[in-house]
Order: sequence, then structure tokens, then C-alpha cells
Amino acid sequence: MVTPRSRAAAGTSGTPHAVAESWRGGAEPPPFVLAAGPSDYWREHVVEAFRASGTASGAEFLRMEGDDLEAETLAGALESLSLFASSRRLWIREGAKIEKACEERLLAWAAAPVAGLSILLTTAREPSELKFLGSLAARATVVPCEERPGDAAKEAQRLAAAAGLKLPPGLLEAIAARAGSLLALRQELLKLAVLADGSGKIGPSALGAVAGGRVAASVERWAVAVLQRDVAAARTEAAALSAEGSASGSALWAIASIALGALEPQAYGFRRGPSAPSLRAGAARAALDAVYRADRAMKRGEIRDEEVLDVLERALEGGTSVRNA
Repeated sequence: MVTPRSRAAAGTSGTPHAVAESWRGGAEPPPFVLAAGPSDYWREHVVEAFRASGTASGAEFLRMEGDDLEAETLAGALESLSLFASSRRLWIREGAKIEKACEERLLAWAAAPVAGLSILLTTAREPSELKFLGSLAARATVVPCEERPGDAAKEAQRLAAAAGLKLPPGLLEAIAARAGSLLALRQELLKLAVLADGSGKIGPSALGAVAGGRVAASVERWAVAVLQRDVAAARTEAAALSAEGSASGSALWAIASIALGALEPQAYGFRRGPSAPSLRAGAARAALDAVYRADRAMKRGEIRDEEVLDVLERALEGGTSVRNA
């Protein structure tokens, strides 16, 4: 038997962060929540809290894709009862792309919600852009997902605290000011978290990877980290290089130049810079061999351009040869 549920007053809730914190603190989500707006970061934030709070309360969680949702499937989800949980949470992603029949069913359910089920519909579109979303907004609780002035500074403080980071004065503010978006901000702080020591501090050498408040890609730093077998630093630089679309040829040359500088610095004109690792002759020759094999594999089409950094890292760790990578 399906029990009707009193419908909460429709309207706009607080900020996405306030809503998420409320749910994580034990508050029950309204029967129907519409998280709408262009910020991927805030929509993800709301979804994570919706899922996590449901898990904490023992609710069954179900995800559906709006652009692939059929009316019959939706009807079953709205009308069924859970055999193993006292409540259910339904997340409908890409809610602006559902078919007409699904729209009608959701509007009808929002007008007369059923006890034991909470629905979260997310979309990058604004409620004012589509008739369905506008009608739904009048019956549901709306969480506006847009990035506002001041969000970056607040989230930078929260994310840094959550990661246990202890940054030099002014650095966090600079990162927040230049991140571009909250998703980019989160990525930058995750990179720094990889470089932090056990106390959350960033050492002087790791701070060299920060330019103008952002983690800047450097193929030279990547090569030094790989040859020193500094896995954390190498992965951080590799992620930054991949994000910038840096050419694999630069990575091959960076390794080769350090190796040649260790073997024949005067004969080939390679000078060992202050940051270059001190390589034994055997290690330098192994590095050159790895570069040769990677270059040959790439030219033969055996590995893709974007795989070169990973292949070189694994080869120089000594575990996997480039030929078999």
C-alpha cells in the first residue's frame, strides 16, 4: 500500500552548501528537490550529500539517466516499495532531457508525493528556460546551482581544511582568485594535497610547482621526479601536463637531456642543472633506453601520445619494460 505524504511548501532553499550540510546533519530532504543551474560543482555537492545522508539513514538509493528514461521504468520506481529499507532516494540526472510522458508523471507525483521516497532531479538548465522545469519548480524545493562571488574563497578554506593542508600565507587566496571555477579550484587543491607531507605542509621543492597561485605544469619537474622515483610529485606533474595537452616529445627530450648530461655533459653540451638528479652511468643508460623504446613504440602506433608519460614512469620504476607496456 502506498501512503500519501504531505507536500512540503515549494520554493527556493538556501545555498547548495547549506542544503548539503543540513542533510548530512540528519535533516530529511523534501519530497522533491530540483537542483538546477550551470555549476557542475554545486550539483555534484548536492548529489553527494543526498546519497551520503541516505546511506547513513539506511535508505535505498537509485540513479536514473533522464535522457534514457522511459515512462514505464519511472512509474515502477515511483510506485514500488523497498523490501530491505524503510525509505528510498531517487536521483534523476539530466532531468531536462526526459520525455513528455515522464515529465507528466513527475509533475503528478510532485503534487501528491508518497511517503518513504525522496526525489532529486538535477539539470544544468535554469527553471526559467523550460516549461517543465518551471512547472516543477512551483511544486518542488529548488536548490539554485550557480557560482556566486565569494564562493571560491569560502570553498578554498573548506576544501583546504578537509584535506589538512597548511599553506603559506596568501597562497590559498591566490589559488581561489585564479582558479576559474570551483571544479578547477578543487583540482588544484587535490594536486597540492598529493605534495603535502604528513602534517599537511608543502615543502620548498613542492612549492616550486606553484606559479601565481596555481599548480603549473613542468615537463622538467616531471622528468626529475620520475628519475628520482618521487611517485607523488611525478603523478602531480603528469596530471598537470595532461590537462594542458603537453606534447609527449617534450617528455622524451626532458628524460634524454638529463641522462645525456649525466653521461657526457661536455661532449654533447648538456649541463647538469642544480635541480637535475645525480644519475649513475647505468641509470642514465637505462633512461636513454626507455626513451628510445617509448619513441619507437609511439611511432609504430603501439602506444598513444597521451600514454607516453605513464609508460616512461613505469619503465623507469624498473617494473615494466616500455616494449611490453
